[in-house]
Parts: sequence; structure tokens; C-alpha cells
Amino acid sequence: MINRAPADTLLIHGTVVTMNADYAVLPDGAVAIRDRTIIDVGATADLRARYEAAEIRDCGGCAVLPGLINGHAHVPMSLLRGLVADQQLDVWLFGYMFPVESQFVDADFSYTGALLSCAEMLRGGISTFVDMYYFEEQVARAADEAGMRAICGQTVLRLPCPDAASYDEGLERAARFMEQWQGHERIVATIAPHAPYTCTDEIYQQAAALCRHYGVPLITHLSETAREVAESRSERGGTPIGYAAQVGAFSVPCIAAHCTHASAD
Repeated sequence: MINRAPADTLLIHGTVVTMNADYAVLPDGAVAIRDRTIIDVGATADLRARYEAAEIRDCGGCAVLPGLINGHAHVPMSLLRGLVADQQLDVWLFGYMFPVESQFVDADFSYTGALLSCAEMLRGGISTFVDMYYFEEQVARAADEAGMRAICGQTVLRLPCPDAASYDEGLERAARFMEQWQGHERIVATIAPHAPYTCTDEIYQQAAALCRHYGVPLITHLSETAREVAESRSERGGTPIGYAAQVGAFSVPCIAAHCTHASAD
């Protein structure tokens, strides 16, 4: 009799999208898991013969693949969904979102909205997300409770915002957040200067210094609209991406969101 190796969970009869070097897809595939680690992937018949699992899940009719990654989000804003649409970015942001957020966003808002978004993301196969918002410790808390991986960026602006009356206060809040969550196995706490048009040189420079100290990436918005790029060229003599480089945003790993109007310069 062949002794089968122990496994905690065996996922069987799924369409396994391996994401290996050959992008192989196994039409009747299986995945073996032990101690929260994938230990084997192969045909269902082969893995059933090799492993004795405490739990067996029939994944027939399902795709089994690595968790999807949401590369940029403001997860508490699920509570503002449908509030306003079909506006150009500056009108939407300064005319609607900033005023609404200043009135309604607090720690409970960020936590509740983040929990809702985590549930929606998990339902859609997303296991990891990158976020930037206010009261980001509440987003980290929600992600941790949901069992997700997340890079959580505490937003900092030169303007008063829901969790900081000044950018000095915002930088201090970000530093505390990064210190408190340092070393977590699934949550990376970092800082997110909102954008060149809402930040100062000092904000970017201090943010980069904090990221360098804690060994985490910096998150920011860059070159979101043609208007932003044109105004940056006029006011600074270069693009938002060029400005970010000048103030040190790229001296550390940087997650630059949107970049829909990036250019060679």
C-alpha cells in the first residue's frame, strides 16, 4: 500500500490556471495545501493518489488560479458609489468629493467602507489590493480581519483633509501608522502623497524618506489628465512624472497610479 503524504486541503476537479512559465491550464486539476502553503499542483488523479487531505473541496465548474491584485483603490469610497459621475476629474474632486469627504469621512466610515470593499473584492477573486485614503489604519484593520494582503497608503495633502488639519499633521499620522504596522505578515503600511497638484516638495521628500526608512513603496497619483500635464508644464516647466522624479518620489519603489497621460519626457 502506498503511503500518501499529509495535506491540509486538496482542491480537486478545478480548471487550474497555473501561471507557470508555460501558462499551463489543467482542465481537471488539483492543488494541495499544507500549513497555508501550496505544496503541489497537478492532475486531480495524480494528487489524489499522492496526498491524504483533512479537507477535500470539489472545485468542478470553477477556475482555480492565484488571487487577483487590485493595483489601485480607495476602498472606503465604496460608500460614496454613485454619488456623482460624468464629471471631469478636477470638478469631481474639488467640487464634489473633497467637500463630501470633509463632512462625512471619519474612522468608522473608512472601516465600514473598507470592509464592504474587501467582501466585494474577495467575491471577485481579488486577494491583494493597493489602497490610499484617510484613516488608513482602519483600512489596514479591515483588510487584516478579511484575511487579505494589502499595501495601505495613508494619504497626505497640503490641504486640510478628514484626518489631518495640516500636512505636518498628515505626515505625523502617516509615520505613526507605518511604525504601528511594521512587520505585519500581510499588511504593508506606507504613505501616499496624493498628487503633485495637491502636495508640496516637502511632502514628497519626507514621504520618500519615510518609505526609505521602513523599506516600503511610496504611492501617488501622476499624470491623470491632459489638463494636469499642461498646467504642470506651464507652472513647473515639466510633466507631473518629471516633477515626481525631481522631488525624490522615484528614489524609492513607487506605485504611480493612473499615468493615463504619461509622455516620453
